[in-house]
Amino acid sequence: MGIEVTRVLPPHLQPDHEIHVIVSILSGRQKAQEYYDETLKPWLDDHKLQYATHTTKSAQTIIELTKSLILPNATQGVKQTLILLSGDGGIIDIVNTLNTELLRRKNDHQTRAGYTTPVVALVPMGTANALAWSSKVAQDPLGVLLKGSPKALPAFQVSLSQGSRLVTNEGQSREIITSTQGQDIVVYGAVVASWGLHASLVAMSDTAEYRKHGLERFQMAAQELAKDLHIYKGKIKWRKAGGEWVQIPGSEHAYLLSIMVSNLEEHFQISPHSKPLDGSLRLLHIGPEPVSEIMRILGLAYQAGAHANDSKLSYREIDSMRIEFEEDDELWRMVCVDGKIIAIEEGGWMEVKRLSGTGIEAGKVVDLVC
Repeated sequence: MGIEVTRVLPPHLQPDHEIHVIVSILSGRQKAQEYYDETLKPWLDDHKLQYATHTTKSAQTIIELTKSLILPNATQGVKQTLILLSGDGGIIDIVNTLNTELLRRKNDHQTRAGYTTPVVALVPMGTANALAWSSKVAQDPLGVLLKGSPKALPAFQVSLSQGSRLVTNEGQSREIITSTQGQDIVVYGAVVASWGLHASLVAMSDTAEYRKHGLERFQMAAQELAKDLHIYKGKIKWRKAGGEWVQIPGSEHAYLLSIMVSNLEEHFQISPHSKPLDGSLRLLHIGPEPVSEIMRILGLAYQAGAHANDSKLSYREIDSMRIEFEEDDELWRMVCVDGKIIAIEEGGWMEVKRLSGTGIEAGKVVDLVC
């Protein structure tokens, strides 16, 4: 009987893989533990799988687990499958930590040469689950786990000016970002880097009180911000691979995204030209429009991405994007990188670059089952 079960399992669930289940208990509406107990654990046991379960204890748990277990396994050639019950933040913690640690060891050729890419199976438990919806995982995560196959997850690199700080504790605390490369701070993402209205929405709604409301938290925050809409000041430039920098006219902006996925929510198709894990980076920009116009344009994203053809939206494929901030108040210098909020120093900058190529040199440090 055990042999028959093994035969129908995909390669990433075979006995030669260590299987680790990671339960992020505070993601979204905090349903991950319940889903594990009632659905996932019985499913794994029914399939006679051997696995270890890790439950988060803080916002640092997945980062610490990546450093202490996932990275050592990967660099020692251990095949591993991570079944991740979390929102986008969980997989981003893994991607960012692996990239950061491998960058630190860039001269350790033995470590890098022996790297065996971990396989990640997403069970979406966050509020929006952009990556899961965009990669067609969210509709049936267990079906994808059983019948899907791993595909390299593309990444982008975000460079930040030195005084930038991670915003934590519901906006009350600031933490030094330890990932540095030369004089710049470097972090990695796989979903979105934003400034303007999107970043402010995420920052304002990233509290326990707002998270109780699920997806409605973004609508609630939008209504609050719309009462006195801020126009964000700074210089924005973009370029294609090998091309010259092109500056977006003017220094006033309302909405800016650089994005690697199609959907920010199940029905919010913000980048309709993006295909699952295609590695493309796209820029969306809305200038200093009235609140009613911004909401009209963004509302079209719920109509299968109809906003992409709107004359007041700039939408294009890029290789890199750079912002030079001209805001005095820190509140308007906050950016969002895959759900994490970073406060940029006064007079500071942010640059986002698509990582191209294959393997860990291109930031492709995990494979996503899809």
